[in-house]
Amino acid sequence: MQPQEIVDLTGDSEDNDSSTQPRGGRGSGTEEVSQGPLLEKSKRKHRRLQQIKNFFHERGIATGHLSDNHRFSTSQLSALIQAEQSILLCNPSTLLFNTTISDRGWGCGYRNCQMLISSLMHQAPVSRMPTETVPQVRQLQEMLELSWRDGYDRDGADQLDHRAMGTRKWIGTTEIYCILAHLGVRSHIVDFHCATAADGSHPALFSWVVDYFTATGERFANKHPLYMQHQGHSRTVVGVDLSDDVCLLVFDPDVDVAPGGPVKLSKFRLPLGRTRRSKQFQILYVDDDCFSQAAPKQIASQRIP
Repeated sequence: MQPQEIVDLTGDSEDNDSSTQPRGGRGSGTEEVSQGPLLEKSKRKHRRLQQIKNFFHERGIATGHLSDNHRFSTSQLSALIQAEQSILLCNPSTLLFNTTISDRGWGCGYRNCQMLISSLMHQAPVSRMPTETVPQVRQLQEMLELSWRDGYDRDGADQLDHRAMGTRKWIGTTEIYCILAHLGVRSHIVDFHCATAADGSHPALFSWVVDYFTATGERFANKHPLYMQHQGHSRTVVGVDLSDDVCLLVFDPDVDVAPGGPVKLSKFRLPLGRTRRSKQFQILYVDDDCFSQAAPKQIASQRIP
């Protein structure tokens, strides 16, 4: 299929700090929290992080890249579904990063970018990574600005006034492409521009994702996760459930999968019927030879159907 011009699914406005609506229309995400509850929440997060680190340590997995807003990983998900033979998962090194009080309402794109980078860091050294850990949001914003200066996605840079650092501007698929390009990683975008079922759902999207995860024939493949964008939000697809009711398995940065109780597989399931809520979807994926050649500065997509 021929490359097509990219459609912006993040929203229309430029900066949540302005008087206009946020890109995607999900609100500013600001909250007033008293110091007592905030301190107690911070303590709970640290305790949960320590539990996760202990989980990895018992299995001989390094934990230097974990941060306070990391809550879960594909390794833990694979342990959860050992008896579920119908489930296929991506690279087990993929980490779930949640939005926090400081970026709730606008930071989902950055958090999903962190998830994708967490997988990439275990394939090969990312040549321009500023640290040995998954970059924080401000570092990703800096990388985005640097990619614009290098000439990537000039139209997108103009739309966001060539400024991302220190702002609450929403980012989407093309900005993730630029950040990865700055890191020396070539990615690809697939545009599912309309529903492909009479009820408004997107079976063509599901079919494409299933093909992606079943290509290797392995249950726990070394495939990278998928960045999935729709109007107003983005998530990371980490696998598929091929049981009778086919579902995508997603890490959602706005969903705390382990708020103190047992982790349930239902937290990760995205059935086909729920795609009726969105008219369009975009997938960004990274293939096995993503480090072998530079990303084009002019972004194009494959359009389906």
